[in-house]
Amino acid sequence: MNNIVPQEHQLPQVASAQDEVASEVASEVASEVASDIAPELVRLAGYLCGSKVPPEALADERSLLACAPAAMSAEQRQALADLAAVAAANEELRRKLARAESFLSGFAEHSPSPLWIKDRHGSYVMGNAALHGFFGVPTVVGKDDSHFWPEDIRHSLEEQDRAVLENGETIKTMETSHDGTRHWLVHKFPIDVDGEPFLGGSAIDMTTEVEKERALIRHDNFYVLLSRLSAIISRAKTLEALCLDTCRVAAQQPGLEVVVISRVDEATGALEPFTSAARDGTEHQWQDQDGGADASTVAGWFLPELAGAAVATGCLQCANHLASPHPRVASCMAIPLFVNNKCWGVASFYSYRPEFFDHFYRERAGDIGNELSFGLERLINAQELFRLARTNALSGLPSRLHFDEEIAALASVNASGTVLLININRFDEISSAYGNTAAIGLMRQVAQRLRDEVAERMVLSHVGIGRFALFYPADEERSPRGYARDTIIPMLEGSYQVDQQKIWCTVNVGAAMLPEDGTSADELLVKAWGALAGARMQEEQIGFYDRDADHALARQISMEAELREAVERGEFVNFYQPKIDLKTGKLAGAEALVRWRHPERGLVQPTEFVPVLERSGLVTQVGRNVMQRAMEDWRAWYDAGLKPPQIAVNVAPAQFRCDSLFDDIERALNTAEAHLKPLSIEVTESSLVSDHRRVVDILNRVRELEVPVAIDDFGTGYSSLAYLVTLPVDVLKIDRSFVVKMTQDANYMGLVSTIVTLAHTLELKVVAEGVETDEEAKLLKLLRCEQGQGYLYGRPLPAEEFGKLLGR
Repeated sequence: MNNIVPQEHQLPQVASAQDEVASEVASEVASEVASDIAPELVRLAGYLCGSKVPPEALADERSLLACAPAAMSAEQRQALADLAAVAAANEELRRKLARAESFLSGFAEHSPSPLWIKDRHGSYVMGNAALHGFFGVPTVVGKDDSHFWPEDIRHSLEEQDRAVLENGETIKTMETSHDGTRHWLVHKFPIDVDGEPFLGGSAIDMTTEVEKERALIRHDNFYVLLSRLSAIISRAKTLEALCLDTCRVAAQQPGLEVVVISRVDEATGALEPFTSAARDGTEHQWQDQDGGADASTVAGWFLPELAGAAVATGCLQCANHLASPHPRVASCMAIPLFVNNKCWGVASFYSYRPEFFDHFYRERAGDIGNELSFGLERLINAQELFRLARTNALSGLPSRLHFDEEIAALASVNASGTVLLININRFDEISSAYGNTAAIGLMRQVAQRLRDEVAERMVLSHVGIGRFALFYPADEERSPRGYARDTIIPMLEGSYQVDQQKIWCTVNVGAAMLPEDGTSADELLVKAWGALAGARMQEEQIGFYDRDADHALARQISMEAELREAVERGEFVNFYQPKIDLKTGKLAGAEALVRWRHPERGLVQPTEFVPVLERSGLVTQVGRNVMQRAMEDWRAWYDAGLKPPQIAVNVAPAQFRCDSLFDDIERALNTAEAHLKPLSIEVTESSLVSDHRRVVDILNRVRELEVPVAIDDFGTGYSSLAYLVTLPVDVLKIDRSFVVKMTQDANYMGLVSTIVTLAHTLELKVVAEGVETDEEAKLLKLLRCEQGQGYLYGRPLPAEEFGKLLGR
């Protein structure tokens, strides 16, 4: 307790100690200030005072004036005061400069960016810690760029430095490290120090910013690619255009070198290149699936294994360290493409950079695949719809729409040729007789024969039920008529085995010429059909459009009116063609054939007017008259003492629909006395098909009158052979088309032999029509055909001349 000094005794001691410290600080400050005062100011003060003045006296005006002698004038004292003020100002500037230097030194030393100053010779006069750390040296002062950079870079830097110093301009450059991982924004600017040029510089690390910017650019480029793909998809008309344009656009993406799209061959399952494009503008298309000779152009960089893996797995495949020998390929990304849920192919992207296809691309590859798959699916489905719309579903041949378009295209380039319209005769009757399935089967077989024979350039098409059309170019060697006659008709006519049915098929061909008869498929087909119908009316197989066809229609209408008047005026007359017993060579019968004796045109052939009679319904009246006249002529011959044979009269299908047919037959028969058996009737197979039950009923009643019934033109119709077992018929007449061909074709010989054998099995007689040569007659006789009829034995004769024949 005694050692504790009372407070009142402590205070003076503390104050004394504080004064001593303050005095020491002031002395140190004064000494420091004195040491910083310029010597020239101290000498000037000593000169004014006349004695040596301590430097610290200049620290303040009072101290300086205290050194002045008493005799100093007022002006001298003012000069000393001014000198003290200059010294104070100088001191203030020194302190500010020191402060500024501290700021600059601290900023430079702690800046993360390298900073430097060079003299005009390129030597560093200042560099901060960041620069030292960058170069890995303790100091750069006194050194130039040759100590730190290779020769080529040093020259480039010296050129930049020279440009800054000579032009006095600031330049900015972006510099990148050799490995491309670091980036700096370099500023270089001139510094003038009292007229001496220096160069200042700074390097700001922009690596992070550059990477961010590149990521944004990469992102933007990717969505630009998607946008361009959308535009390509919307305008592409073909798969080739879509894929090639896609390759072109994608190959220009930064970092990509080559893009190839390959597709899976549906037949073999192999993956084949389809289109490709490279950054340098090289492009390839492989139209054929085997790639052809051009496949070698992708051998250096195309990676079928990676693309195949994409197809097999249906997933994205990437390889970022390829051992490819091609210098343009270091990494690859294969994206599978799907069409209608099935892998269609692969889009392969190649880059010269290793590790190029990073997470960014792998994450967005699905967008590219989906976009391109959508475009492919749209085109492929559109092509399929286009194909289906232009393909006949029943035959598989191109449809009427396709034919319309092709003819329009040919007409637009002034092509010339002939449209041939091929019609399966009596197709509706085939369908009725054998069923729709059999009719379609027949049509498909006909279509297949045409497909196998007709050249692709002839635009074969299925234009209607049982109708086919083709365009026969004008530059073909054969004429269109010759092609139809020698190729089409022989190829199509004949027997077809359809399921369990054997169907005989005949065809007719109509023709119209492009551009003479029209420039559209519709015009040409209508006119070809008119020509075909005209040919059938004249019992011809080929008809060419008559450019006066419109007048012909008018003539038909006019003819109908004439025929009605001819019926009223009795202008129809009977001609008779003999039938000969092939065994004895004697007259065995005759067929009554109608002729029109026109008052102006003379004798008109039946092929010209009979179809008009049938269409107009006049055939019933004319047929009735022919039968009645035949029996009257027969009676006249008989009454003249001649021995007339039985006369066969054709009964048209329309007559069977008339309720008076049986009465007409009975009335005509009574004219010649029925017991003499003067009459037989001939019916066509079409008559049997139409209202079969009614026809059979009428024929049974006719046979009760002992009137024989013959089936005319047997083998050209489409009634079932099973009908023959139940039909009330006595005679089969073989059509002249078989007789003509049997001497040339063994198949037809066999067919005629089969018909004769079948008839004899059913206890029917056989009459062969159209016998014109001795060879035909001999063959028919060998086949045991009973009777023959044709020009070999005699042409149809008027009643008067036939009577003379009977008299001989």
